[in-house]
Amino acid sequence: MIARRVILSYAGLAPLLAADLVPRSRVSFITDEVAKSPQEAIAFARRFGLTIVELRQVPGTRRGYWDLIEAEQTEALRELADIGLFISFIDSGLLACPIPGTTPLRQPGPKEAERFTNRMEELRRVVDFAQRAQASKIRCFTFRRVADPGKLFTQIADLILPMAEYAAKQGVQLLVENESSCNMNTCSEIAGLMKLLPASALLNWDPGNASNQERAFPDGYKLLPVSRIANVQLKGKSLLGDGDGTDWPGLVKALVADGYRGHFALETHTRDRVADSVPAMERLLGIVAG
Repeated sequence: MIARRVILSYAGLAPLLAADLVPRSRVSFITDEVAKSPQEAIAFARRFGLTIVELRQVPGTRRGYWDLIEAEQTEALRELADIGLFISFIDSGLLACPIPGTTPLRQPGPKEAERFTNRMEELRRVVDFAQRAQASKIRCFTFRRVADPGKLFTQIADLILPMAEYAAKQGVQLLVENESSCNMNTCSEIAGLMKLLPASALLNWDPGNASNQERAFPDGYKLLPVSRIANVQLKGKSLLGDGDGTDWPGLVKALVADGYRGHFALETHTRDRVADSVPAMERLLGIVAG
């Protein structure tokens, strides 16, 4: 009788013991990284049983979703909603431009000066689209990188402050992304700038963006304000073993242990990104399964 009770008690625990480290409902991907059309992106989600996506450019085009006319946005969102896909994050290019008077390390694009001048108007377009998409998070960068980024952090924080406040008033969170071509990239730089930003500005962390400058885990991770990480993106080329050495299973386990409850999103970012997205997602799902 005792043995039977023990067996039954373990049987009741079986679903818990078999649970994934991270549920599949928290795994997403950037649609234009995995597909050349919205329909292909939908098929990709179905293939892996995913329900969450991130939106940047319309797959197969160079048009950001926020730059579509309202009717086009409505149709695009309806197509996703019809099969039960939700949008977790809007990957806008906000503030991917130089601050006037600075000298970027890389030659800026021809329209980047306009992007600085029109940054609040672009923010309004992105926020408007996020509201239509029922997405609570949008991305911004930290302006084009200069030789000594730390000297600009106070100015950068002052420029981001009104943007974060505007987004928050609209019910949208502004997430600042680390990026190698911009002024905040390494974990040390993230820690330094985030101290100057308002609490309403959170972090979209992409460890792969700084792989040439640091060991993101475990070394850099110790410096991060983990409680302010609101989204994590994983480079497919790293997941597929391109040699950057990121301990993804260890990193995911550390984030979960430290209370991270956001999404893990695939950004394939390889030369043949559409083809590579399948094995990269298989690898990601294996990692979150524990």
